[in-house]
Amino acid sequence: MEQSAAGTTSKITFIDLEFDTTADSGAPLGDIASSLVSLHDLLRDLAAMAAYPSSAEFREIQVVAIEMKRPLTIKLSLLAISAEAVRAFQEICRDIILFRERRSHQAAVTACRREDIDPKRLANITTVLDRVLHADGKSGHLTEKETERLYGHIVTLQNAEVPLKRVLVKKE
Repeated sequence: MEQSAAGTTSKITFIDLEFDTTADSGAPLGDIASSLVSLHDLLRDLAAMAAYPSSAEFREIQVVAIEMKRPLTIKLSLLAISAEAVRAFQEICRDIILFRERRSHQAAVTACRREDIDPKRLANITTVLDRVLHADGKSGHLTEKETERLYGHIVTLQNAEVPLKRVLVKKE
């Protein structure tokens, strides 16, 4: 554990990301890499939102383990990422997983804009983001560009060839 400038202890959080590799005989490395980039960027953006207005804080996200068996599991280590950002990340990932489970297998998976998220899901995600922006009495806001980037991450993940299956958060 590490001491921050304010003297509080930063806790390490671990997240296990499980990917559904049962549909095919393997997991395309490019798709897993694309999903990991989107997951990293989503988590980084949520952490910056939660830290607003002091976005220059030290934060670290690392891949610390990969288990190649089924399901493919990738373990992340998070340092100095707020609990609110981690909860929001977990809720958004849960929404993506549920969306994929409900979606018809015949649906086309081609677009990548905010309109690809139905109004009810959009409202739920907006509520999660508002909680992050206004945690601890803060008054943050998102620009249109930031909003589009966040929804781009979500659409990339919901359309991934190898879907996210589960997100497990463990504090240490």
